[in-house]
Amino acid sequence: MRITALKFFPVQLPFRFAFKHSLAERRFSLNIIALAVIEKGGVSFVGIGEGVPRDYVTGETVDECLYKLRTRYANYFVGKTFETKEELLEAIERGFENAGLESSAGGAAWCALELSLLDSFAKAQGTQLTEVLGGAKRIFVENGITYGGVIPFGGDRVVRGLLWAYRLGGFQTVKIKVGRDFETELKKLALARKIMGPQAKLRIDPNCAWNCEETIRFAEQARIYGLASIEQPVPADDWQGMKEITDNIPEQVVADESLCTLLQAKTLAKEGICSGFNIRLSKVGGMLPALKIAELAHKHGIACHLGAQVGESGILSAAGRTFAAISRPFENYEGSANAFLLKTDLTRENLTFGRHGVGHLLKAPGLGVTVLPKRLQQVKEVRSDDAGKMKSPEINRQLNEV
Repeated sequence: MRITALKFFPVQLPFRFAFKHSLAERRFSLNIIALAVIEKGGVSFVGIGEGVPRDYVTGETVDECLYKLRTRYANYFVGKTFETKEELLEAIERGFENAGLESSAGGAAWCALELSLLDSFAKAQGTQLTEVLGGAKRIFVENGITYGGVIPFGGDRVVRGLLWAYRLGGFQTVKIKVGRDFETELKKLALARKIMGPQAKLRIDPNCAWNCEETIRFAEQARIYGLASIEQPVPADDWQGMKEITDNIPEQVVADESLCTLLQAKTLAKEGICSGFNIRLSKVGGMLPALKIAELAHKHGIACHLGAQVGESGILSAAGRTFAAISRPFENYEGSANAFLLKTDLTRENLTFGRHGVGHLLKAPGLGVTVLPKRLQQVKEVRSDDAGKMKSPEINRQLNEV
């Protein structure tokens, strides 16, 4: 098998409504799409991947991602041959290390590349990506993935409406984005507990908006509402504050913006800085580093949460579902809210969770999704530099037909 081409470009996916939290407000998402072509026995197989750059999380911008992918990362793979999945996985891991991504944040660009290579390889083998990566756990094959709900910033009417939607939809977990008005946020929690009932798990995410003392004080005031977890309450670099919180409250303290690399995961685990990991594929660099982080968490007794970047298309939703299916059971799963948030998606398959938050595994080869070519062209952003386009007319034809 031979990797004959790689291509990268940005897309803009508009939202149905503005999604707000402490670090950002956005009405659309700028994502990176990667296309990879693997040739096997004279037949070419096109794989697709996606990354969602967020400068306030990994420091990446769309332009920086495209530059790295086109001028550096693509050179690791184009023209290379391999015979087995082990050789491909080793090449991906070696490239990840050479790019310095084990210790330096920058996962969105690599995630798009990695997924496109894995997707094209699995298609060339005629098998699902779950099988390439070790096989899906039986519990997920039989029952699917059960997602929790997320509630962004909003007024009383919006929050109340979303809570009732989750309650009537049979959800058992909701995470509420919270800010600095503690009185308002406590009222939200009281409302959430009233609507969702005594058995539901309530989680909050301040998105770095608080300090150590404020977090401990809020946790004490909110304890009557039975909080299950507090996610990234302090700034990403305030590890001392996060450890102090972890040591002083019974609620689970989840690292998100503080967890972007394997090195950070090792330090967080070794020093007991948090009690939960939020693992987002685009944030940490794709499937392979995410699997290492999840295994590291298991060894240190740290709970795992599957996170999602706001604005993921069906491509990353399918990747998240694949990752969840091959991993040990996580405490919570987020994502696959596609039809509720996106005005337009990129895949023929609807990856939106169903009743009770359940999303079933896909059965087609690779990631299991079919990208709609016209839809992709409609949302593709035109940029002056398209250095990632290959010269071969035949390869370009295949890429453009995806």
